[in-house]
Amino acid sequence: MSATQSNLADRFDKLPRALKLAVIAIGACALYLFLNDYCWQVSREWTADGDRIQSLLQRGVNRQGTLPKNIEQAAIAFGGVEIPEDAATTSENLAAAVNETMKKHRIAQYGFDALSGGKFSAGAMAGVVGSAERLEKLRGEVQFDISPDDVAKILADFEGSPAIDSINSVKIRWLDDKKKVDIKLSAEAWALAPRTTRRGGGP
Repeated sequence: MSATQSNLADRFDKLPRALKLAVIAIGACALYLFLNDYCWQVSREWTADGDRIQSLLQRGVNRQGTLPKNIEQAAIAFGGVEIPEDAATTSENLAAAVNETMKKHRIAQYGFDALSGGKFSAGAMAGVVGSAERLEKLRGEVQFDISPDDVAKILADFEGSPAIDSINSVKIRWLDDKKKVDIKLSAEAWALAPRTTRRGGGP
């Protein structure tokens, strides 16, 4: 024990009993406030985070096995389901997907035309689409030349794009003068549009 600590101990011993108890009480309160504001607060936050994570995991466990088998198999085969967006956003995403794919394969010259692909039946995806909306198709007609070795790769990129829901048609023609193939494909995306009402109250 250092001289300073010994001095403090001697002074504390000489204090009246009531004052000693007051000093001890103040020290205990200060220690409690420190632990409560810092150490225990961190512990409570960790405990709350742990409880929240455990709750989420338990909810996931409880949901297992509640889906029909065919839905489970579809989710495994096709991945998660994304709700279609409005026509303007879907059209922009479709054009961006085509541009990105062309850029990835270093194709500078290509043609792209955005067209209407028609509407789905009134009851299509009734459990997802609201009563005031309906699904419609947007079509992008793409034409470009590419090396025969890269045909499978670029078609796989088109089919794997989240902005493209289906490839309706692919036409391939050999270009003897360029030693390349000319590809014309139709990429389709689905969009939400306001449901129009015909005269007489029909959809």
